[in-house]
Amino acid sequence: MAKMIGIYNNKGGVGKTTLALFLADFLSSVTIKGKKSRVLVIDFDPQASCCNAILGPEKVGGLRETGKTLPHALKGRREGQSETDLLEYIFTRKENLRSKTKKTRLGNLDVIVSEAELALAFEESASMEDVMEMASWIKASLSKHYDFIFVDLPGSLSKRNGFSLIGAFLADYFLVPIEPNRININAIPLTLKMLNDIRGWRGNKKPFKLLGFVLNKADRRTRQYKLHKDELVHYAGVASCKIYENILPPTPKLSNATDDSIQFITLSERYDTYYTHVKKLVLEVIDDLGFSVKAKQEKP
Repeated sequence: MAKMIGIYNNKGGVGKTTLALFLADFLSSVTIKGKKSRVLVIDFDPQASCCNAILGPEKVGGLRETGKTLPHALKGRREGQSETDLLEYIFTRKENLRSKTKKTRLGNLDVIVSEAELALAFEESASMEDVMEMASWIKASLSKHYDFIFVDLPGSLSKRNGFSLIGAFLADYFLVPIEPNRININAIPLTLKMLNDIRGWRGNKKPFKLLGFVLNKADRRTRQYKLHKDELVHYAGVASCKIYENILPPTPKLSNATDDSIQFITLSERYDTYYTHVKKLVLEVIDDLGFSVKAKQEKP
């Protein structure tokens, strides 16, 4: 059964999509329990940044035109189309086997695409019961087919955002990416409040675990980090979660790693000289999920 991990922060621009993509790409490329893990990303952000980064905007645009997005599947389900098969809405960025390399290749990575107009249409008419029913249907349809499912969520969730709440209701675990600066620290209480609201809406029978805060664009040597460290520790204590030891540093090379127009072949090409940073973070996260990952020691 899949581990479903929601990536969420009430604040925009903190690296939710980046973190979801890095974790999904890494895990789809390495060996777990003797085999490549099966990984899916579900994009619940109507802006579709994550699926654009994986498939490219041209492919995503074509799927929207042909009705192969998650909101189209939800529409069919709500209209009682019993033949609606969610597996038909999954698309794969294929592993590149044409180029020779001894390094770890970017593996096959599956994605379900978002679409803004139909997502809004769902939100205008859906009740909380509809949200729960759709989340149960998605989980039942997909769990047995994957090892990991990453749920990329937008900021500013509320009861009005029924489409994105489906993703929040799917997650077994949550990770919260944070940039350690004043504006983003100020957003933490709202993020924790929304997670508590989600916990209440889901009920005691559908609990989740907040794994912790992941520092993005962070450098522990800076004055900025030192100024806000105590506040981060305080909020982690309030939420009973950890602050991940391994961080994503502030560098254009990691920002460029999400560019779909660059044809990366291997993990070390994607992350360049920061491959080790990403690897250590992934291993730390996966250890908290109860897995051990076999990853090569590579240099770019």
